Formats: sequence, C-alpha cells, structure tokens
Amino acid sequence: MDIKRTLVVLSLFPCLLATGLPVAGQSAGGYMAITEVQPGMRGYGLTVFQDARIDTFEIEVLGVMKNIFYAKHDIIMVGVSGPYVDDAGVIAGMSGSPVYIDGKLVGALAYRFGTFPMKPIGGVTPIGHMLAIRDALETEPARDRSAPGGNLGGQGEFRGETGPGELGGTGGPDGPDEASADPVFPGSLWPGEDGIETEYSGQPGIPSGPSNLKPIAVPMVFSGFHPMTVSLFENDLRRRGLVPLAGGASSGTSGTVPAGDDSVTEQAGPASSGGRSSLEPGAAVSAQLIRGDYNLSGTGTVTWRDEDAILAFGHPFLWTGALNIPMNRADIITVIPDQIGSTKISSVADEVGSVLWDHTNGIYGQLGDTARMIPVELSYDDATGTPRTYLFDVMMANGWTPLLVNMAVANTIIANGRAAGERTITLGGRIELRGHPDVVFEDQFSGQGSLSALARDVNGVLDFVLDNRFVTPMIESLSIEIQSSNERRTAVIEDVWFGSETVKPGDTLEVRVFLRPYRGDRVVKRLDVTIPKTISNGPVQVLVGSSQAVLRHDLNAVPQRYRPTDGPRLIELLNNRRTGNRVYLKMFQGGAGGMVKGREMPGLPPSVLAVMNSERTKGSFLPIREKVVAEETVRTDYVIAGQNWSRLTAKR
Repeated sequence: MDIKRTLVVLSLFPCLLATGLPVAGQSAGGYMAITEVQPGMRGYGLTVFQDARIDTFEIEVLGVMKNIFYAKHDIIMVGVSGPYVDDAGVIAGMSGSPVYIDGKLVGALAYRFGTFPMKPIGGVTPIGHMLAIRDALETEPARDRSAPGGNLGGQGEFRGETGPGELGGTGGPDGPDEASADPVFPGSLWPGEDGIETEYSGQPGIPSGPSNLKPIAVPMVFSGFHPMTVSLFENDLRRRGLVPLAGGASSGTSGTVPAGDDSVTEQAGPASSGGRSSLEPGAAVSAQLIRGDYNLSGTGTVTWRDEDAILAFGHPFLWTGALNIPMNRADIITVIPDQIGSTKISSVADEVGSVLWDHTNGIYGQLGDTARMIPVELSYDDATGTPRTYLFDVMMANGWTPLLVNMAVANTIIANGRAAGERTITLGGRIELRGHPDVVFEDQFSGQGSLSALARDVNGVLDFVLDNRFVTPMIESLSIEIQSSNERRTAVIEDVWFGSETVKPGDTLEVRVFLRPYRGDRVVKRLDVTIPKTISNGPVQVLVGSSQAVLRHDLNAVPQRYRPTDGPRLIELLNNRRTGNRVYLKMFQGGAGGMVKGREMPGLPPSVLAVMNSERTKGSFLPIREKVVAEETVRTDYVIAGQNWSRLTAKR
C-alpha cells in the first residue's frame, strides 16, 4: 500500500471505529435519507482500482439536485478525491461505488459532470431510489424469465437500416397498430453498402442533464473479438454510454456459485492487501452479454447486498427493464487515465448469479441464480482451411440479441479472412422456437458490401422473431452456417426468351433467362412454367427478376402479402423469404379480388366483392387489383440483379 493511500485510510479510521461499520460488508449503520444530506458533509466511497482489492476514495457533498431526469428523482452532487481519482477523475467502472457518510449508506456514485472537468465531480444516486428496485420486484407479477427483455432505450428499439429486401421491425409492443403491422420483407438487400451501421430510434443513447451530467460509462470487455470488429460497433456502443475495451476471462468463468457461498476470502478493511471479493459493497461486478468462445461483459461496482440480493451501477445499463444475464465477479487489471474519459481495464472471473432487472436507478441481481441465454453454434468454412465451429451463449432481449449475434458473425468472418474486398458469402441458419415450428433462413451475398448485407439479414430475421405482436418467442437454440469465398459472384439479367407469346391452360411454357456474370461469359437458365387451367383470356404480364425486383413490385402492388396476421403466418413468411441467388418469375393478370387474414382471394365475382367489401367487414377485407397466375424460381451460383417485364397473351 503506498503512503498516500495509507493516509487516506488513517484519516477515515476514527470515523469507521465510531460507527462500527464493516467497510467491505453491508452497512451496519443503516441508511442516510436524502433529506439528511447537507452541503459540506464528508464521507468516503468504496471501489476496486486494482485486482479484487476494495479501496477507498473521499467525497464531499456539494449539494442536492432535485427532479433530475424526471420528477422526484434527485442526485447528490459530490466532489471526489483520493488515490487514482485525483489523477484520473471519475472513472468508467466506478458506477455503483457505495458512498457512506457518518457510517450510513447514502447511495451509489453513478454520474459524472462535465466533459473536461478541472476537478472530479460526481453524482450519487440516493440509496432510497435503488432500494425501490427491490421493492418493485417483490410486487411485480410473476414473469417467465425465459422471455426476451425490453427494447434498447426502453422507449425505442434497435434495428438495422431499413430498405427493400430486408426484414424491418414490427415496432415496440406498446407502439401503434400501424407500426406493428409493418410488412415482413422476404428478400435480401442487394449488397453494395460498406460498413455495419445501425440506427437507434427512440432514446438516443445516454441522457444528459444540467451541466452535462451523464451516467458514468460502463466498460464493455470484449474477449475473443478482433479489433476491427470492436471498431465497427464502437460508435453505436459509445452512444449508449458503453466503452468497448479489449479484455480477457479469468479462470473459472463457467459455473454458478451456490447461493450464499462466501468461501472466498473476506475483505479485512477498506484497503485489503489481497483475497477474492465476495461481491460485497465496493466489489467489482460484471454483467455478461455473451459467454463462451466469445465473451462480452460490462463492469461496474456493487452498491448494496442483502443475503443473495445485489444492487449495482446506480444508473441504467442496457435500458431493457427485465433482464436475465450472467452476473460475474471481475478483476480490475489497472486504471487508464484519459482526459476524454478514464476507465478501468478488467477481466471477467467466475459466474456467481444472474442480473434480473435493469432499472433507471441501477441493476438488480441474485446470487446463485442461473441465467437463461440462447446457445449459439456458429460454423465457418472458407474452403482454404479446416472448418471452424464457435460455441457461445447470447442474452435474449429485443434489439440486443440481433446486435450481439451480428457482432459474433462479423467477427468470425473478419478474424478468419478479411474485412473488405471481393467475396461471396453463403448463409444458412435455423432458429429453434419452443412451441412453434423452427425458423429456417438462407441467403447469399457478394461484392464489396457482402459483410454489411449479411449483418442486416441476420439482424432482420432475429428482430422479427423477438419483437412481434403475435407470440412471445422462447428461442431454444440458434445455429448459423457461413461459407465464404474470395471472389465476386454476381450476375445481371440481360434478356428473357419465351417459347411462345401465346399461352393456353395446361400448357408448359419454356422460359430462358440470360445472365451476365461479373467479368464472365453469358449463362442461360431455363424455367418451365405450367399454365394453370384457371387462367383467363387476355393479356398476361410476366416479371422475371431478382428477389429485390419482385419484392419491390409486390410492396407497391399488394403490400398486404407481407403483413402477418398471426404467429403461424409470421413464421411462414420468414421461412419463405426470397434469396439473392435465385431468379424469380411471376405471371399476373388483372382482376378484382381481396385479401382476408393474409390469404389472397383473386378473381372474385362482383356480387361476392360487394359483400366482402361492405362496411361490416371494413378492416378485415383488403381489395387487390391483380391476380398471380403462376410463379417459378431457379437457383443460380450468383447473386442476381435486374429485372425484365414482358407481355404474353392467354387464349382458352
């Protein structure tokens, strides 16, 4: 222990003796109400700056800020000083550090003031606000903890970029009907955009209050991730007050310690010389979002413990509300001072329980609890080496699960190849749902933007499964297969040839599609189209095109085709999504009809249309003006672009 730290401890020692407070344990002196807090009061806080040793820092009350962020929510403004803090300021990872005055627990250091403050000033979340989390959970109705948590930001949701050919979101569960009726887009965006950019609608990251008051950033430790992967997602994480850092996992990160197991060495005082923390106030704690071959966790500090119950952070973590992720001990390697924002560098240790609630005033966890996560098997093969398989678990929460899976998918490709350049990626996958058919997906992407397109596709499927208005999804497992080659395999539709310009009921029409591959010779694909016996005399429109071209037409003509009306219909649409490596043919004829509960009823007689489209059925019947006569598709070795419209004549 250095001389400066010794002096700090000695200066506090008379106070500690007077109160009988076991510094590294729960407050024996009780709690101090915010009404008792006065400017000029001095106290101390507990946190870990290195290893698992709980150290002290000093605080002086500057005042109480009333109604911060919302009514009847107060923050205690304090000056912070002591070893590490004098040089580094309020440090990312100190979130939740318990603050004591006169031996009583006042609250958790959770906020920082200013961007480049001349001296460290922090904000303390009153302990009363945090204890309300526990009280609310005791009155909360029973909830299936296997169900996904809330959206990012609590008020918004996380989605990839929206556009034709990718899955959009259904809107939040409390959103308007119009949002929740967004169509499922059963195709894949034509690759061509670089990077993995995401859009956050709703609450744009961490809130800022007066004097640039912000929650202390949470260090997010990445283990098993390539630096380029971290860089791709860094801006998005930082907007939410999360600081991405390279880190590692200590031995014994798997397994759950039984409730109440305090066999590890107890801390002897405010600056213990060694030993393992038993997640008492001041100890470092991590909340794990990914575990296994890939690891991602956020580190903060324990504020309060009562038997197996834990409160920490003092501010929101992921803005999800209900949560179910592993809670781990953490070791602090060192503190990195930085004028922009100092941070603790940590490694994740053994799992000891679960984080069950992510509240405005902190997170709540239970020791000995086992987190329910989604097991993922990710296989990769680039035909140049031995196929690789990665096993890991991800948290189940609306918005976050797609983001985390995308991180793992992008990391697998980047770490095993290259981040950019010409290539073709083939995707396959399966989502196993409890009580529902599996969702199966496949697609192919090629060109400079293949990684971006792949990420949006995976994000879209998972987003729809987790955030829909019909069923509460319980994902049992997720498997993803990726095959990558270092060449561009794209082709454009140049021309279409028909065996006849006149078709009759029962005929088989030969169609040849001429493709021009990228820097290659022309390729011909053949389709045989059976003309249905129900075809009417007159003109027939024929569209031959890529998945995106056919999708664009459908969304303009009959968008209701992709608006699910129930759970089975949603899964059916997901399982029948068009893929980028196929050529699609659709024949249309004009004719009044309608759609009822997602099912098309083309060519209805006028009398039936009049009844179906009456005032009594408004909303359940949607009129349509075209009839699909026939559909065919052919698979290719290329990602297809382009379209061709032709006109034939039907004669009975």
